[in-house]
Amino acid sequence: MPEIYDVAIVGAGPAGSASAIHLARAGWRVVLVDRGTFPRHKPCAEYLSPAAEPLLRDLGVLAELASTDPGRLRGFRIYAPDGTYFQGDFAATKAPDGGSLYETGLSIARYHLDDTLVRAARAAGVEVREGWRMAQIVPDATTGGHTLVPAVGNDSITARLVIAADGLHSTIAKRLGLQRESRMRKIALVAHLRGIAGLTGYGEMHVANRRYVGLAPFGDGDLCNVAMVVDEGRDAKKLAGHPQDFLLASLATFPKLADRLAAVTVERQTLAVSHLAVGVTRLSTAGVLLAGDAAGYYDPFTGEGIYKALHGAGIVARVATAALRANDTSAATLARYDRELRADFRGKRIIEMIIQASVQVPPLMNHISWVMRRRKHMADTIVAVTGDFLSPWAVLNPGYLLRLVV
Repeated sequence: MPEIYDVAIVGAGPAGSASAIHLARAGWRVVLVDRGTFPRHKPCAEYLSPAAEPLLRDLGVLAELASTDPGRLRGFRIYAPDGTYFQGDFAATKAPDGGSLYETGLSIARYHLDDTLVRAARAAGVEVREGWRMAQIVPDATTGGHTLVPAVGNDSITARLVIAADGLHSTIAKRLGLQRESRMRKIALVAHLRGIAGLTGYGEMHVANRRYVGLAPFGDGDLCNVAMVVDEGRDAKKLAGHPQDFLLASLATFPKLADRLAAVTVERQTLAVSHLAVGVTRLSTAGVLLAGDAAGYYDPFTGEGIYKALHGAGIVARVATAALRANDTSAATLARYDRELRADFRGKRIIEMIIQASVQVPPLMNHISWVMRRRKHMADTIVAVTGDFLSPWAVLNPGYLLRLVV
């Protein structure tokens, strides 16, 4: 008789691997599958907000990741379309005792991050299957769970609970009718470039021509992750078949990047992902939880993707453990996951929408930059909020918003 797992997780990125580690530690029989083989590159801004560090420590991987010489980012510099910029420092936000809450974010290649997490999952007792591509998900009447049918071979997997951590364009979310189209159509272009002049210990976000690009220097100070987001309707035809040429040419259109590119070389070819924003109608259904980007993705400007994946994995583990112990993986029971995850990120979602609207109105973005330059404490506050260690409601209050516009 085929083995029945407690939990099957599809997708071994940060959300899937972290969920697998937590659930295996809780004593559940877990299988983790991914269509790729590790290590592998992944289109991602490769920035981890400061609040991700304690989560990595809890997973037992922080020390190993530190040995890969990650970038330590002290904050961010945000450049407006007119070239003005403001700087926010993580360390400027103090705890009640006067100490700094968090001082740096991390810049780590997904090549190292994902591989480290997958190996940690194996060490925790998770069965990991690489190169396993799912074709179908079928309800299983015997267990009340689901059977995952592979695209090739006959090694189907049956589990009481399925975690869909299979990314932005989740096959499981589509198969179950949980994914919906977003009105915002964006394409991300991501590369590793060497030789951008003037890099510092700060990440950078540049906004111009209704596009934006983020720079996250790695530990050696010269190599940098470059992640540009463009409008799909306006730019798709221009970059078709030539994403790297388009990226390099577009970088020169940002006022404070144009004169810093003379010595640039491409260390890793440009990777592209389209239909960047996706929504979901629900985060769970009977026997299934959506995790990471499969649970919806709106705007990468605030750089919360990996933190959200790691934080959400903790909620996955709590909800899944309670449901499995009660032998109840019904939609009503798993709806607790929807409530908890949405509540934790509701404020950040509002901020993402405000930022995205500002990017599309250059005069407004220029004005915000001017205000933030004059009022450094406001810049530090918004950077701390986007760093995931200060409540979004520190920004989403009448006093802060009023000072932003006058």
